[in-house]
Amino acid sequence: MKRTAKISLVAAVIVIAAGGYATVRGKRAEQKPAAAPVAEFLQNDLYIVEPGAMERSLPLTGSLMPLTEATVKAKVAGELVAVSVREGESVKQGQMLARIDLTEVGAKVAAREADVAGAKAQLVWAEKNLNQQKAMLDKGFISQSAFDNIQSNYDVAVAKQHAADAELVVARKSQGDAVLVAPFSGIVSARLAQPGERVALDAKVVSIVDLSRLQLEASVPPAAIGQVKIGQPMNFRVEGFGERAFAGRIERINPAATAGSRSISVYAVIDNSEGLLRGGMFAQGALTLSRVDSALAIPASAVREEIGQTFVYAIEDGLIKRKNVKIGVADAGGRVQVLEGLAAGDRIVRANLGSLKEGVAARLSGPSPQPNAEAASAK
Repeated sequence: MKRTAKISLVAAVIVIAAGGYATVRGKRAEQKPAAAPVAEFLQNDLYIVEPGAMERSLPLTGSLMPLTEATVKAKVAGELVAVSVREGESVKQGQMLARIDLTEVGAKVAAREADVAGAKAQLVWAEKNLNQQKAMLDKGFISQSAFDNIQSNYDVAVAKQHAADAELVVARKSQGDAVLVAPFSGIVSARLAQPGERVALDAKVVSIVDLSRLQLEASVPPAAIGQVKIGQPMNFRVEGFGERAFAGRIERINPAATAGSRSISVYAVIDNSEGLLRGGMFAQGALTLSRVDSALAIPASAVREEIGQTFVYAIEDGLIKRKNVKIGVADAGGRVQVLEGLAAGDRIVRANLGSLKEGVAARLSGPSPQPNAEAASAK
């Protein structure tokens, strides 16, 4: 019995000692400080602020139309005996497009020539009679009233002669009008009549367009029209040409607003000397309102607002810091100009990555980000 009691006593002492050791170790573990939090960023999470060109623009869309176009019409009635061009063919100024039968025109010319001959004969007779009556008046053989009647007949004959000459000029001009020619160099866009048809006066025969200069008509909201000026440049893209950019400038501004929408139509002219663009193509672009060559621009997604303050998160000395900024205008590329609060070379958080705390250590995974492509190209 005594031996059993001794064994129990030794076991109790061991248990008590082990419990005391565990208690001391636990207290030491509680006293050890926790590891400081670290925010880890990828290369694309940060943006290096660099000066570069920044443009403020106004989006414009519309269809391209030829600046110069015309529909050649028949100036005389008659049978169309020839149409020498078709759609898509290039023509030069003065080139023959179509010809109308000259039979009717020739008959009218002959008739007018006969009228001129008749009027001339009447004028010769009236002038001879006037001279004879003048001699008789001088000798007192006729009265002044009778002579005045003879003078009136002569004046009428002179007027008829002039009218006949004028009608002959018009008739002879019709001979030239029977041949339709191109008013300017361009491309045939429509052939509206065929040989053998009888065309009336002012009937449409051929349409021509000049594609060397195109026009883009676009609508501008009333709130923005005050910023649009004649001569302002614009860039645009056209369906079918991918990312290729074309340039133009504002040439005219409509003085009246469109009923209903109250928008103002503006007209941009585009040089198309290469002949790549066609009328009716849809264009989408932007009108440059202002340009700053050395602006500090950052992504709009980096800017945050809280309790009336605008700020960004920057990385300085390995820590996250909150910097209040003053923001200016925005461009069409999703960037905003920073007027105050940042300097070139600052690294900021590009987008909203959730809740960030100022003073927390920051670590970048991967290589350091290079200067932004926009800033590099601006230099």
